[in-house]
Amino acid sequence: MNFIFFIGVLVFSCFWTWFTNKFLPAETLDKNKSQSRYDERQSKMFIEILSKSFIWLIYSLLFLLLLRIFGWFEVEGALTSTYPEIIFILIGLFLLVFNYFMTKKKYT
Repeated sequence: MNFIFFIGVLVFSCFWTWFTNKFLPAETLDKNKSQSRYDERQSKMFIEILSKSFIWLIYSLLFLLLLRIFGWFEVEGALTSTYPEIIFILIGLFLLVFNYFMTKKKYT
């Protein structure tokens, strides 16, 4: 069973490395800029979208933590207590889409 888990982690790591090397700008990967498939404007937009989404995801994590600490959020039976990953993946996807449109509007 541990061997299957190890193989799964290895396959996911290889896939994730391939995915990030293929689709992320060179500035985010510490590669030479000549190897990037994006121009400077696209690269700046991409980095801005990722950074804004990450910051707001951290804000939402801290907000949920404060709600739980002060007891303003019922933990029993809530979706966030059972599967908190689902909530944060949905929040992250929403933030990526929202920040994409806001940043695109800013640069056009």
